[in-house]
Amino acid sequence: MAVQLLKEGKITLDDKLIDRVYTCALCKSCEEICPGLVKVTDIIREVRVQLADEKKGPLPEHLQMLENINKTNNILAKTRSKEIEEAIKKLPQKADTILYMGCVAQYVYPKQLTTMFKLLEKMNIKFTVLKDEVCCGNYLAELGLKKEAEEVLLKTAKNLKDHNVKTIITLCPMCYNTFKHDLQRLKVTSKIEVKHSTQLLEEALNKGLLKPYRPVNMRLAYKDPCHLGRYAEVYDAPRNILKMIKGVELVELDRSKEFSKCCGGTIRVPYSDLRNDLCKSFFKDVIVSKVDGVVTSCPTCFHNLYSTAPYDIKGVFDVQDILAYSLGMIDEIENLTGYLE
Repeated sequence: MAVQLLKEGKITLDDKLIDRVYTCALCKSCEEICPGLVKVTDIIREVRVQLADEKKGPLPEHLQMLENINKTNNILAKTRSKEIEEAIKKLPQKADTILYMGCVAQYVYPKQLTTMFKLLEKMNIKFTVLKDEVCCGNYLAELGLKKEAEEVLLKTAKNLKDHNVKTIITLCPMCYNTFKHDLQRLKVTSKIEVKHSTQLLEEALNKGLLKPYRPVNMRLAYKDPCHLGRYAEVYDAPRNILKMIKGVELVELDRSKEFSKCCGGTIRVPYSDLRNDLCKSFFKDVIVSKVDGVVTSCPTCFHNLYSTAPYDIKGVFDVQDILAYSLGMIDEIENLTGYLE
């Protein structure tokens, strides 16, 4: 309603209305329960594009992220850890398959990446990474910076073409959707197969390439990432992985799959308080379910849940870490350290 009134000139743009536009997480949750099938996320995106075109948005904190990408190639303005640099040196210079590392895993939770390196090697997949990897640009597109997002993605598209990449594997669901849909529209590269890590790991388990043997005796709730679930409709792969691990009791929350609650990751900057409230709401359901921990398959979701988890929860984990432990590839399951804020 507010958007329509703004278009009709019946209300003016003020701080309160800007907050309403930019505090939307674009999680699509409301669309799942809307009887009128209103495409709220499309409407919000269009308004953000208009605000950006008119130089009335996005917010200064958002523009800092754009500057970070332009200066450092990543949204966080961070440098890689020695752990990641050393792991990258051991990879081949070129390969048909690329593991696109993503900003959060690459710069904040490097153990998630090195674990994925080990899993790919265990599957005998020859892969490498883009040493000069650039942010996929999805977050810029969600802020309404459509032109800037395309320019960033174009850099990656040309890089992929130069490397003659045929398959991209991602840990980040936002990256997954960007390469699955937006990359193809640029028509710079030939068709590239795009897989989320959980899809690849499920396939490997079904083929017997990975054979978990260590039991993980835990009651676990799986948190569906919005961009892997509602956007990409990948619900079964991560659950099937957990079901194949001896000892895991997978517990479905009252709101899961297409109705899963959002962690607020896309609005953490600058609305960290609102992000915290969204995570608290999610954990209320988790506590009622009496599980030992929460598992997700998105580095951003992992960060938000790990940063806000109450003492009632023993741990927040990534699917691949549970799997790697059950394969005997890591000696213990631990919460990874590091914060964006």
